[in-house]
Amino acid sequence: MRPGSGSSEAAPRGRLGTMTAIPEFDGESRLDFVEGLRRFTLREINPVAAGAVRERAAERRPENLDDLRAVAESVPLVGLRNRLLRSTQDLNWAQVVAAYEPLRPALEAELDDAEGRGPGRLELAEDWEHPGYSADVHFHRQPGGYHDEPLAGYIYHYGTKVFHLGTNDRDEAKIARAREVPAPADGSVARVLDIACSIGAMTVAFKERWPDAEVWGIDAAAPLLRYAHARAVRLGADVVFAQRLAEDLRFPDGTFDVAYLGTILHEVPWDVALRAVAEARRVLRPGGVLIVHEMRQPDDPPDPWATYDRDFDTRFNGEPFAFRFVHGGIGAELERLFAAVEFTNGRTATWVCTA
Repeated sequence: MRPGSGSSEAAPRGRLGTMTAIPEFDGESRLDFVEGLRRFTLREINPVAAGAVRERAAERRPENLDDLRAVAESVPLVGLRNRLLRSTQDLNWAQVVAAYEPLRPALEAELDDAEGRGPGRLELAEDWEHPGYSADVHFHRQPGGYHDEPLAGYIYHYGTKVFHLGTNDRDEAKIARAREVPAPADGSVARVLDIACSIGAMTVAFKERWPDAEVWGIDAAAPLLRYAHARAVRLGADVVFAQRLAEDLRFPDGTFDVAYLGTILHEVPWDVALRAVAEARRVLRPGGVLIVHEMRQPDDPPDPWATYDRDFDTRFNGEPFAFRFVHGGIGAELERLFAAVEFTNGRTATWVCTA
């Protein structure tokens, strides 16, 4: 059968950047369309909808979140924007899942083959139980979630390519972010910890940044870790991946020089987020550095569009804990735990914390 005809015997087509290419050109083209539609929604429709909501909120002065929802959703363009974001997200995942399914035997064999190989190693827990707060959550609406679908890492990698509009196809965004992470003041970086590493792109980027350091990536989801390890083996990165919780790292006190919490705290309940930052502080040596990279924090006074947008994400995009996190004031907790904290609130929020 010709490529793109729907054959159930699709063969691998190699790599697209650092990810496994979609096996058929038709499938890749459909995902390119979804990516383009998402780009149009975010870059063209979103700013106009945001401006309209801000104007209407200034006129009606909503007193609570329910009022704000009513104000925002009285703007017709907001309904179009919401439908496009929800639909492109679901189309993205559906296309990626369908595209990889014919490759399932080959991809599962690839994971099995890499499991005992190096460089680096993979440590999975034999008696693991998913945390109750995340066992049934399909974050970002990814079908099957992170824990139970063996191909979750492949799906996540290509799905987030579309989500990030192709800006990280060759890990360029992760590499750039790793380069921005400061070393401790004394310049010593012997051990680095990437907390909630998912598919390990930042973990590998940290190894490139500090090639002589021992670099660990931990995550709760075994399928993501298996993919992260297989991907690191293919890239020749000598890193360690281990199945652990952000709130229970199981490393001795003062083990690491640098630790990184990237976009994980909004995906756990508030009390777990507080325990996770305390754990990160515990495993850092004196003078060590923790980077927290997260969702943008509210302005003072809060922007009505930003508030509505985060509420929409929480209700409709598999982010049940996000609104509570963003409005919880995590910065105050970091300032309580660390000797010094530098905060930047741009498109996203970053805290540079020194132990």
